[in-house]
Amino acid sequence: MPDLAPGWQPRVGERIGIRGSRLLGIVERIEGQAAETRFVLRIIAPRDDDVGAVYELTQAARVARTAYTLSELTPYP
Repeated sequence: MPDLAPGWQPRVGERIGIRGSRLLGIVERIEGQAAETRFVLRIIAPRDDDVGAVYELTQAARVARTAYTLSELTPYP
């Protein structure tokens, strides 16, 4: 996933990546301001050709937390 562009800020409805994870998210709402900003996501598993990987990613998406800071997110290509 690309590095953060200066001033990049996810918008509601935007698909984004989660650092350190293969999971993706769609921004549902933004809470707080400045350093306290949290992005609440609907977590989704990416597509994969490996049935076992799809199962594991789907399970991980079900239990993943939903609120993230900007530093934990990356733009989706």
